[in-house]
Amino acid sequence: MIGSAAGRLPRDTALFLAVAAAALGGGALAPRAGEGMLAILLGVAVAAVGLPHGALDAWIARRAALWRTARGAVYFHLAYVGLAAGVVAAWLAAPALCLTLFLALSAWHFAGDWRLPAALRPVVGAALLAFPAWAAPDEVARVFVALAGAGGASVAAALAAVAPALAVGAAAIAIGQRHRAPWLTAELTALGLLAAWLPPLAYFVVYFCALHSPRHFGAAIAGVAGPARRQHLVVAVVYTVLALAGAAIAWPWIAGADAAGWDEDTVRMVFIGLAALTVPHMLVVAAAARDDGAHGWA
Repeated sequence: MIGSAAGRLPRDTALFLAVAAAALGGGALAPRAGEGMLAILLGVAVAAVGLPHGALDAWIARRAALWRTARGAVYFHLAYVGLAAGVVAAWLAAPALCLTLFLALSAWHFAGDWRLPAALRPVVGAALLAFPAWAAPDEVARVFVALAGAGGASVAAALAAVAPALAVGAAAIAIGQRHRAPWLTAELTALGLLAAWLPPLAYFVVYFCALHSPRHFGAAIAGVAGPARRQHLVVAVVYTVLALAGAAIAWPWIAGADAAGWDEDTVRMVFIGLAALTVPHMLVVAAAARDDGAHGWA
């Protein structure tokens, strides 16, 4: 998806490193924050910063020629919402399997934050997810159990088991790819420190909202200036509000009657909701990256 050339520190890297430094500096407070406070932080941050980075998918799909007419726009939106709803239904039916698939998709998607050969991307992406499982296995297991029931503990244990190898692999890739992705080493180092110092939910908030989302959003509006850029920002706000409205409607089904409390409800809502949106979002991003002029829905 995005990388940066060697030389001057890119703005998105500077933003992430500054937020990471602030989080590490204030990290003494984070372990004392209750799970309820972390759930609030997760929900607010993802809603305010995370969702907008995928809110331009309709416009990106239009640019990638997935739709060109009003009828095509209707078909695109129906397919997008239908696919998201299908992911939610599948998760409720087979949560452990869907959690595993979601982690695999996320690893591939997150590694797109850097220009890397396709064969190396899964290692870096999986390392991003494995860092907190290695540093705080019990906390990650609790989150995964909230998302997938008893099977979530096995997924967390498997992720923690491969974390050391993934960390070594990611470090080797960062060194070997320093000319292609010159800031990967600094960003991975910061992520490793964040995973070691912050609770897993706080780690995810910093990565998702201070690195992944701004980098993707910046790439989406690159080359767009003036009134057109303002129009895209309005579109992002509108789609974010619609996504939040959909989340409010789906809350009773996603949160589940067996949740231990509203903080667990929030965690389930955020991550299952992200899973539902990630699948169509990744398809749109892949179509845009392909940029082969495919006709899509007319």
